[in-house]
Amino acid sequence: MLTEVQARSAVDRCWGTVLESLAALPDDGWSGPTRCAGWTVLDLARHGAWGTSMEADALRRARVGEPGTAVGVEPDGGPAAVFAALRTSVADLVSELGRTSVGEGTLVIPFGEIPAAFGLQVFAMEAGVHADDVASALGREEPLGPDVVAATVAVLPAVFPVLASMAGQVGPEGTVVALQGPTVDLRFAVVDGAWAASDLPPTVSVRSDSDTGVLRFALGRIGTDAPGLTVDEGARPFKTWFPGP
Repeated sequence: MLTEVQARSAVDRCWGTVLESLAALPDDGWSGPTRCAGWTVLDLARHGAWGTSMEADALRRARVGEPGTAVGVEPDGGPAAVFAALRTSVADLVSELGRTSVGEGTLVIPFGEIPAAFGLQVFAMEAGVHADDVASALGREEPLGPDVVAATVAVLPAVFPVLASMAGQVGPEGTVVALQGPTVDLRFAVVDGAWAASDLPPTVSVRSDSDTGVLRFALGRIGTDAPGLTVDEGARPFKTWFPGP
């Protein structure tokens, strides 16, 4: 897991890259498609403004002891308004990350109460993955940073079984599916009719020649036919089992 300093660095760098890219975007670029189905670049930026404002509010509430669930603000309007809102919310988030240590505290976000240390991994993952989404939408394919990889590897074992329980799609009992890259090795097993993170030997695998490739697949950004990806036949329903995030 990333330290607080590492998480702040990842968030600052990744959202900073997004802001730099969007600042240089021509007017017609905002309507371009992204890897997120049905979303334009403007939609992605609007979501980023909501997410970063919610994350900043969660940290602020924890810092000052204010009860309640963190609130995010999704901006109205066109590119100029959305860009301004995203720039402000990113600055607020980076500021909150630098103001105090989260220690053993908790954060209350719309999806529930989570340990603050885990929340920092989520925030770093979100920053890195959405920066990757923007880069791809603008025609750039760049590897995820090692810190984003580390944060994502910390988040998925907790998140994927929850997504699987919501989807209600379970593989055959005893299935152990692995997501494997040069340093990534995440495994999920069907135990007593439900998915759980596992360290058992895999029965089927999704393998990539890069950590970025296998994590993009895990997050639904690329499909089973993507270059550099090898998907065992029995692992092809992976995104049916674990939809999103």
